[in-house]
Amino acid sequence: MSHPSRLWTVSVVVVVILFGLVFGGWRLGRDVPLKPLSSTAPQPVAIINGVVITSEMVDRELKISRLNVTDPLPPLTGADLERAREEALNQILARQLILQAAGRAGFTLEPDYIKERADLLFGSQGDAALDAALAQAGATRQDMLWWVGEIFTVEVFTTQVIMADAAPEDRQQVFNVWLNDQQANAVIERFGDEQRVSGQALIGQPAPPFTLTSLNGESVSLSDYGGQVVLVNFWATWCSACITEMPDYEQVYQQYRPEFVVLGVNLQESSSHVQQYAAGLGLNFPVLLDSDGRVTNRDYHVTGMPGSFLVDREGKIVYRHVGPMNAETLVEKLAELGL
Repeated sequence: MSHPSRLWTVSVVVVVILFGLVFGGWRLGRDVPLKPLSSTAPQPVAIINGVVITSEMVDRELKISRLNVTDPLPPLTGADLERAREEALNQILARQLILQAAGRAGFTLEPDYIKERADLLFGSQGDAALDAALAQAGATRQDMLWWVGEIFTVEVFTTQVIMADAAPEDRQQVFNVWLNDQQANAVIERFGDEQRVSGQALIGQPAPPFTLTSLNGESVSLSDYGGQVVLVNFWATWCSACITEMPDYEQVYQQYRPEFVVLGVNLQESSSHVQQYAAGLGLNFPVLLDSDGRVTNRDYHVTGMPGSFLVDREGKIVYRHVGPMNAETLVEKLAELGL
């Protein structure tokens, strides 16, 4: 199956945001010790459903995803580089779930279409400028075409196949259901050091523990709510979708408390600024401040807002929601847990 001849005008910014919303918080698989390899063999960093992801692929992902022809970005070093490589691996694994589904369906994009998309994304300054930017990044045109091909295969397959028959208002929910099913059935191994093993926000696994400061200045831990159902919601005031869903969360919280609680984890904003928004929205559930972003970015790997994790009475993650969630969906999930 190939895509129709009509052109898609989705920009790379929208595509990257889609990945953030869809796969924020997504980190699958069990970490295992890295087996010794010969110096010439590709170094595997993960295996997803039998497909090997190598360190070279992560390098290529990082180079092209940061490619800026008009204003090249400075090279990353130290902890920034390590975090960026981790996120690059997450992006590759995230795409693989959809790319493998597309492959099973015989869905492909024509090479001319991929080249056209690449020209629109990176070629506006001319061939000389593009070649110079690629050379500075240590990448090639083939690297660029690989990345663009994967990005747009995911975007078009998602739109034309996964969400094809869904009503506009149901499209996000249809994708969430599809994604959770793919995640539940995926077989993924990640190879890495002990630092990367910690903090896996996986469905069916214990929710990563955390302790954060509330707007009242109190220390609040996830473990404080053992025996209750907890919705951990990651949000920010600059995220309009986050603000939209908050009244629904407050409504459900008031309806089901004390058996149910919402923990609104705000990403790296000042207490006074967040307090203003919380008061304006009439929020009574605990709002916590993730001042350094560690819980959001490292422990739960949330790269797009909003993102929510539903934790059962035993402290296990039972559901992850991508994007804004309405009261009806949340109530349905609570009913599945006996509330």
